[in-house]
Amino acid sequence: MKQTIFLVEDNEHIRENTVELLELSNYTVIPACNGKEALDIALRQAPNLILCDIQMPEMNGYSLLEHIRQHPALNESRFVFFTASTEKKEIDAGMQMGADGYIVKPFTGEHLLEVLKKNLG
Repeated sequence: MKQTIFLVEDNEHIRENTVELLELSNYTVIPACNGKEALDIALRQAPNLILCDIQMPEMNGYSLLEHIRQHPALNESRFVFFTASTEKKEIDAGMQMGADGYIVKPFTGEHLLEVLKKNLG
C-alpha cells in the first residue's frame, strides 16, 4: 500500500516540484498551501507523514504541529519540517515541539527521500 504524504508549502513552484518528485517515488501526495488547509484535510484523512514548511500564511508550521499533536487520531502521523531557515534555535524549537525530522532548503531529492524512508520505515 502506498504511503500518504501531506506536503504543506506556500511556494507554488517548490510545492509542484516536490509533489512530482514524491509521486515519481511512488508516494501518494496531498498538497496544501498553508497549515490551516492541511489541518482541515488531516482531520478527515490521517496521513502517514506531514512534510511542512515553517513560514506560511494563515497558520505557520509550528502552529500546525501543535494542532496535529493535540489530535489522538493523528498521533501516528510523522511530522518533518522543511524550511530555508538554518537557525539552530528554529530547528531546536521544532524538534522540542515533537517534530520527527528537519530538512533544510534547498535540498536534494535524494536527501528528501532518505529522510522520508527513515521516518516511514
